[in-house]
Parts: sequence; C-alpha cells; structure tokens
Amino acid sequence: METYRDGRYDGRVREDYEELRGFLTKAESLLEARDPRGAGEALKRAGVKAATMWGGVGVPALPGPVRDLISAIGETQNLAASDGEFPERLDTLLGRLDGLRAAFQREAQREVGATGEPPRP
Repeated sequence: METYRDGRYDGRVREDYEELRGFLTKAESLLEARDPRGAGEALKRAGVKAATMWGGVGVPALPGPVRDLISAIGETQNLAASDGEFPERLDTLLGRLDGLRAAFQREAQREVGATGEPPRP
C-alpha cells in the first residue's frame, strides 16, 4: 500500500535499494574471502538499512526477506565462531545472500519500477 504525506510519496526509493544491495554485495565478497566477521558487520549494516526502510510505527511485522536477512546475521556469527571449518555452511549462506539480493531486487522493481520513480497518487 502506497502512502503519501503532503502530496509526496512516503516510501522507499531507488537509492535505498542501491545502498541495501551494496551492503549485501560487500557481505558476499567478505564471505567469499572467508571473513565471516567482516561479512557479519556488513550484514548488520544491511539489517539496519532494511529495518529503517520497512520499519516504523504501525508495522506489525517485517517482510520475509528482512527477517531472512536478520537470520543471516546470526549465521555469520556462528561461522565466525567455528574456527574456519565451514565450507558447506559458507556455500549455503552465500546462496541465501544471493536469494536475498534477488528478493530485494524484485521488491525494488515493484516499488520504483524501471524508471526509478515512486508511484503517483
């Protein structure tokens, strides 16, 4: 549901999605470099960004991809504590990050479309 305040769209914009995608890409790069601690920090920044994009007064629950993102933060912490023995878990998490990026891309297309402009009232 679109919301408007003072005739202006009050929602997420292309720049929000680009920043979120940048955090997810950074996390993926750090995981590929076997740096789960650094990846966890990038995912925390992505989580804060996503929470500000979808959170707010009257929002009873965050969308599925945001909840999955928060879960991925915990997984990176588990990987960091596993002393480097995590190849299968790493592959699984990399796949989840790829899926999250795709889910947020679909949401961006739905909300701001190809033009980058929010919907009009």
